[in-house]
Amino acid sequence: MIRQLLSALCLAAFCLLGPFVQGARGQDSATNNASMPASTASTSTTNAQATTEKPKKVWTNDDVKTAGGVSVFGDSRNQKYTMTKPADRATIAKYKNDLQKLQAELNDVNKKLQDYRDFASGKPANEGGRDLDRGYNRTPVDQQIAKLQDKKKRLEDHIDALYDSARKQGIESGQLK
Repeated sequence: MIRQLLSALCLAAFCLLGPFVQGARGQDSATNNASMPASTASTSTTNAQATTEKPKKVWTNDDVKTAGGVSVFGDSRNQKYTMTKPADRATIAKYKNDLQKLQAELNDVNKKLQDYRDFASGKPANEGGRDLDRGYNRTPVDQQIAKLQDKKKRLEDHIDALYDSARKQGIESGQLK
């Protein structure tokens, strides 16, 4: 809380004092330019601009051929990182197992979601609207669909996070299939 208050005060002070500081710098440069003759002030600014602008080099195929070898990957002597070592089989098996469990749960959610959508569109339900392992559910269908869509999104995010984690450990996605 105190940090936020201090940062807000510093920001306000900067906003309030910024134009004064900038105006003082502008006055200094204006007094320096006014003390110089008008012709020398304009020539000095054009000379400064001329020296900073360099002509751009346009590369053609002939220039590239004569320039020597061009490396797409860079110089191997300048690599400051080491390649990740391949993951062991136990780690790969753990990721596979976790992904299979999540995929099975996602398939169940997709099946229930499709059943609820079919029921909402008027198609007859196979089980009579009853979840055999849980009994009757009095929650409206649209709310159940919304809950299932949230669960589906969480499962998909979790699966993506597992793939990213595996990739960071050097496991290719083909090894997880």
